[in-house]
Amino acid sequence: MGAMPELAQPQMRFEIIDEKSAGKKTKPPKTSLERLIYNSENISTLLTARKELKNLRFDEFDLLRDIRDLVEADPNRFDSLKNPHEFRREIRAKILPKYITQAFIRMTQEKLLNELLRTSRIGSEQDSLMTALVFLQSHTDLGLALEDNPLWEIIFNLSIKDGFKFVDSLTVLTEGLDSLKITDPEVLTRDPLILQKTKQICQWPIFWKQLIIHQEIQPFEGIISSILRGDVMIEIYFDEMVHLPYSLFQLFKSEMHDDNFLSDIVPDGTKESQAHQLYETILKSVEKDLPFLLPILIKRIKAFLKKTRSKDHHAQLEIALETLKAREQFANNIFLITLLAAKISMKKYWENQRDRFFFFTILKNPLDAKNYYDYGHILLKQKQTPTAEQLFHCAIEIDPKSFWGYWGLGFFFLKNSKLSDAEKWYDSALKLAQQSEIQHPTKFRRELFLIKEDMKKLKEKKLKMQSVQQPQIDLFSLP
Repeated sequence: MGAMPELAQPQMRFEIIDEKSAGKKTKPPKTSLERLIYNSENISTLLTARKELKNLRFDEFDLLRDIRDLVEADPNRFDSLKNPHEFRREIRAKILPKYITQAFIRMTQEKLLNELLRTSRIGSEQDSLMTALVFLQSHTDLGLALEDNPLWEIIFNLSIKDGFKFVDSLTVLTEGLDSLKITDPEVLTRDPLILQKTKQICQWPIFWKQLIIHQEIQPFEGIISSILRGDVMIEIYFDEMVHLPYSLFQLFKSEMHDDNFLSDIVPDGTKESQAHQLYETILKSVEKDLPFLLPILIKRIKAFLKKTRSKDHHAQLEIALETLKAREQFANNIFLITLLAAKISMKKYWENQRDRFFFFTILKNPLDAKNYYDYGHILLKQKQTPTAEQLFHCAIEIDPKSFWGYWGLGFFFLKNSKLSDAEKWYDSALKLAQQSEIQHPTKFRRELFLIKEDMKKLKEKKLKMQSVQQPQIDLFSLP
């Protein structure tokens, strides 16, 4: 990179504030390197907090895919690296040259300079911006290798975290994030086999024939036609169909490991059979989830009605909306199946983090109730409470002897101040967790402790509510 243009640089302040000394200033770092290290600690915060700098990222999904391909290409090499820092450095050394292009360097310089000069920033923000610019020049000034440059390392780590941000604290993915030692890299970026097979069947004309033979589809014909042409997009997410992954797993589990599972060469008779089986499988899932999804679906269609300027779309949506409001069970089921089939068969409708991470997480092991529990907690943080409740119930249906779904419902009702319901579910969770601890000593000790802690919170909340409900006695009023 060429030398940066000269500019009137504001006075740099490299002061360390010791919080323990009540605001007294300590001596600043003595050497330039110490000052750089000190100021670099704030660069990550700056790149995350400032809207203008948030696009200084590598493409998250491309980065994850490159990591997967790199590890798969030389697994012995990466298995031999026991230290996570060495593992990270090796990956950065191989991957960064692809991302640190002249165009990216120019954009980074422009963004940092604009942010520095746009307003008069002082203190740690200004110092961090100046430090980032120094690191940007490290190709010539400091002679640092790309993999050792703190600025590229920070952006690299932020890009990885952005790729995982929706899954939050999900253990299955954060363990891979912490060390970048992902035991099964394809889980992160490759569509699950079950989803690929479902998409294949949904694109067969014979599958759609299974749907249009039902007279109940008539109120929705116009809007479905517009959806399939890509003119109308009615939002629906996989995590709102919480029973779907398990249902699809049950359908395909016996065939998944066959060499011809995803073959394009399928006899007509087999196609008809598979299309019918898929239709029946999705129908069973829809019957369970539609009552929870219906109010949200009606709300989304109303919102779309307000935005659309097309008279045809408006008329079609009005007809569809009236049928949904009338709660015509089978007709609404058919409509939801067609929505799902359209979504799955056209990848652009589910190419988003919410859908991808739901399938990557749940389909990692659809029989593991903990996956549903983890995802339900994420949805609670996203304030998607009806879907979270469904996930916890689904966990119980899948594994009634596991404590995860009961624990999730206990937490759900406690959060919503339905204490009697919460107590019932917590009691069940505690009993099952104690049984699991007996069968697997030390394995569930942490979970058992946390369930007991939740139950303490429940008792405290009950006592608090009881004290509020107690009638106040006026000692000073006349009888």
